[in-house]
Amino acid sequence: MKNFKIFNFLKKSKPPTGLQEPASQVLEEIKDLRKHLRKQNFLLESFKNEIIKAVIDDRRPGIDPYCDLGDAFFYYEAALQTNEHVSPEQLEALEIIWDKIDKLMSLAGLQIMRRAGGDFDAKIYEAIENQADGEAELIVLQVLQPGYIFKNMVLKPAKVMVGKKNHHSEG
Repeated sequence: MKNFKIFNFLKKSKPPTGLQEPASQVLEEIKDLRKHLRKQNFLLESFKNEIIKAVIDDRRPGIDPYCDLGDAFFYYEAALQTNEHVSPEQLEALEIIWDKIDKLMSLAGLQIMRRAGGDFDAKIYEAIENQADGEAELIVLQVLQPGYIFKNMVLKPAKVMVGKKNHHSEG
């Protein structure tokens, strides 16, 4: 009889089925909770984007004239710079006017993206042409069409030409 008790003790025992069911139920509930949280996160993100879009659409009539002014002056400057007879004084006057336009736009919560030379960021720029053949580190070589940021949200991405970042010119 003693040997039989030792044999039963060494024999692998299955966990009681009552304990296994609650554990699997908890795991199922956790999976369901994760699904609900992901869905809720998606809905909250969508709601946030709708609110931001509504705010921008509401303020759009007040913003568009600033963007039109920025576009017009951007293309005017581009036309002047293709002229070989532009004096340094004229270029300095352009920079003074740009300074005034930038300040005016900042009062409206706008920022114009018009300058080349910065690192390429796909969130705020749209690359129209890539001269780097798939380089990882890209730089904006030329701005073809200005872009706008309104209250830290990209209103319109700047259309740019990108190229390889020149490591030799960095300090």
